[in-house]
Amino acid sequence: GVQTCALPISVSGVWAKLAQCESGGNPSIVSSNGLYHGLYQFTVSTWHSVGGSGIPSQASAAEQTKRAKILQARSGWGQWPACSRKLGLY
Repeated sequence: GVQTCALPISVSGVWAKLAQCESGGNPSIVSSNGLYHGLYQFTVSTWHSVGGSGIPSQASAAEQTKRAKILQARSGWGQWPACSRKLGLY
């Protein structure tokens, strides 16, 4: 099978799939341009807007998922356009 990063039990279901698509399931990853951080590829400004502090890629997977759920409730799956379309979320 395909080797994937093991995400903690707090990241499951659709969130695990989204994280796998966005970041390969790596909570500490930063995009090559330095703008997007962590499992869900947050910008720092978006991270702060959903109550995060510091840099998203330094937060736990559980906290990143909590903040992603806040963002999704507020703004929808379109925050992750390519992956959410690929996963059939909208």
